Order: sequence, then structure tokens, then C-alpha cells
Amino acid sequence: MVGGAARRHTQRADAASSIADAWSARWASLLLIATILFLLIGPNPYMHENLVDPDTGGSVLSPLNRYAWFVLTGFAAPLIWFKRSALADLLLRLWPLLMLFTWFAVTTTWALDPPTSQRRLSLLFCQTIICAACCLGLRDARSMHRALAASCAIIVLIDLASWVALPKVSQTEIGLAAIHNHKNSLGLAMMFAEFVCAPFIFTQTTWRGKLFWGFIVVAAAALLVASKSKTSLNITLAALVMTPVILVILRGPRLMLLSALASALVLISTAALIWLSVCYVQGNDPLWPIRHVTFTQRTDVWTFVLSQIALRPFSGAGFASFWDINPAIQPSLQTDLWFAQPDSPTNEAHDGYLDLLVTTGFMGLAITLFVLLRWMGRGLSLLRRALRSSDGQIRVQLPYLIFLGLFPILIALHNFLESSYFNTVGLFSFMVLFMGIDVDLRAPTGPVRSTPR
Repeated sequence: MVGGAARRHTQRADAASSIADAWSARWASLLLIATILFLLIGPNPYMHENLVDPDTGGSVLSPLNRYAWFVLTGFAAPLIWFKRSALADLLLRLWPLLMLFTWFAVTTTWALDPPTSQRRLSLLFCQTIICAACCLGLRDARSMHRALAASCAIIVLIDLASWVALPKVSQTEIGLAAIHNHKNSLGLAMMFAEFVCAPFIFTQTTWRGKLFWGFIVVAAAALLVASKSKTSLNITLAALVMTPVILVILRGPRLMLLSALASALVLISTAALIWLSVCYVQGNDPLWPIRHVTFTQRTDVWTFVLSQIALRPFSGAGFASFWDINPAIQPSLQTDLWFAQPDSPTNEAHDGYLDLLVTTGFMGLAITLFVLLRWMGRGLSLLRRALRSSDGQIRVQLPYLIFLGLFPILIALHNFLESSYFNTVGLFSFMVLFMGIDVDLRAPTGPVRSTPR
């Protein structure tokens, strides 16, 4: 009698827990979709021009952005409370990120514009809470992938409908922007959609599902081309070519992986040595092919940022306290450079690593690189384990793990020409946090061991 009552009590508790987990997963899915759509659309749809305050010369920022993040954080709070038993383990796993955030907070004390720096750091904390809530609520890889794919499908259909129905409003002089604020934002969104939805096709079990998601991938490719976003387009094309090669290498034995890395280093070193030798014999400048390459005039911005880094190499200007701050003290606005003029406002270095260096110093950049490389290494380890496993429960995660393992590398490449690390305003800034937290939660506490097939 007592044993039967205990079993019934246990069964009821398990059933209640399953129902609660199902509702938390649905809530986390909706929160993730809403957050991604807000990041992609923003508070000012179809606003293709940067608004400048004529009194200050600074950019006009919508207050809706801040309030939206507070609202989304409020929606994340119930998930955090429900999963509070897992918070201690989460914080232990995220110790490098917490160390980085501590340094960010320290730099706000000497920031050029302390109120702005502290406000943006608080928004970064809000985004981290949202990421943690979504990752804790969505532990099933297929559910996580489904939520990401749904958000991508929605934005692709919106942009496609905008392009067809409102071509004059959607088009700008430099490329298609659709509902986004800039053609580069559309390109970034479509690059994201490509690498979320292409693997998602392989999760479909019906022809109807395969056709729909195939259409989404094709439509995203068309929108990407129409955006004329060279950075996103080139990275997407290169990644589509390299992804199968990377998957084959990761699937092979450890010796094959080490051999591939060693071969790549040897080829690069040999090519560099041959090039330097030829230039020496002919008396040519080894850098002559890139002397006049400006990367769409980015080199002017880089030169200016490097000069500012030299002024504060260790401390930096303070977290997020270099661009779009008080116009009276913003360094670029104290010059007559072309990118500081009202008709061509610039709010980033167009290099994420330079932006981290100029704002948080060499210490901030070093900790950031440690955090990012650790996340990328763990993501690739999880992907390798899935590729080499014969366990069906692990293999079914493979489409999502391809995205989780490889997309951070694309973001790392993207940041050589654009800035999206921890800037609180872009999709990639959020996704780096989101994928990093998810990787840390999925990674075993010990070393990842693959199971040979």
C-alpha cells in the first residue's frame, strides 16, 4: 500500500514536471523567435537613413530599443525562476564569460562617456539573461533548431513580400534593404537564414516540409544577392564550399584532423616564403597587391582607430564608449575625416577586434579571444562527436550542431570587416552570446570523446 502510494506520487510528480518542461520549452521558443525578429527588424522598419540630431550632430536613437529589451528580459524572468535549480551549474560553466563581463564593468569607470557605457552594459546583461533563459528552456537540439528556423522563415517571407509588393520602399541606392535599416543588415539576416535553414531541411521527414524549407533557402539566397552585401555574400559562398570539407575532416580520425591542420599551415607558410622570395629577387614590395586596397574605404577608419588605440592601449576608451556617444567627446567627431561628417556617419570600426581593442584595451581583447576561441573549440568538439557517433540520440542532433559548431566561425570571419561582438544592437552580437551559452551547457564537464563508427 505504502509502496503503491509512493509510486503514484512519483508518477504524478514526473507528469507535472513533463508538463512544466513542455510549457517552458514553448515559452522559450516564443521568446527566442520574438528576440530574433526584433533584432532583425528593429524599432524603425524601413528607416533606411541614419537620423542625425541637428543640435548635437549625433545619431538619434529610438528609446523603444531600450524598452523592448527590458520587456523581453521581463518575459525571460519566469523561465529563469523556473530553471533556478540549474543556475549554479550554469554560472560555473560560464566563468570565462563572467570574467569578461567583470572587465567590461571595470572599464566603465574610466569610460569617455560613463553613462552611455553603463547603459549599454546593462543592455548586454539583459541580452545575456534572455540567452540563458532560452538555452535553459530549450534543451532539445531539435526544438532549438525549430525555433531558430521559424524566426528565419518569418523574416525571409517578410522581406520577400516587401521586395515584391513594395519595391520602391524596399530598394536603396546601394542595394536592397527591404524592411531592414540597411542593405548590409538584409545581407546579414539572409546569411543567417541560409545557415540555419539549410541544415534544417535534413530534419524534415515529408516532401512538403523539404519543399517549403528548400524554398526558404532559395529565397534567402536571392535576397542575399539583391542586397549587394559583399561581405555577407562572399562569406556565405566560401562557407558553402568549405562546409563539406570541414565535415569530412571532423568525421575522420584524429590523425586525419591533425594532418589537415598541419598541411594547411605548411601550404600557407610555403606560399608566403615563395612570394617573399620572388619579391626579393625582383625588387618588389611584398605588400604591393594590397597597398591600394581600401576595403570600401575601411582602411581610413582602421587607421584612425589604430591611432586612438595607441593613446589608451591597456585601458581602452571604456566598454561601448567610442562610437555614438556624447558628440562633444566622441573622438571621431573631433576630426574632419570623411566618416565623421553628417552625410556619412560611422558608428563602428568595421572590424570587431579593433572595436574591442579601442574600447576595452589589450586586456579586454585577450579575454574576449579566450572566450570566443573556447566556445568555437567546444562547438567543433560537439560536432565531431556527433559526426563520429553511432548513437541515434546524438546523431539526430547533427543538423543543429552543424550550425552551432560552424556559424561562430563565420561570425569570427565577418568581424574582420564588420563589428558585431558585444555591441548590444546587432543579431550577431546576440547570437554569439546565445550559441556560446548553449555550447557551454551542452559540453560535457570532462573532455569530449567521440565514439568511432
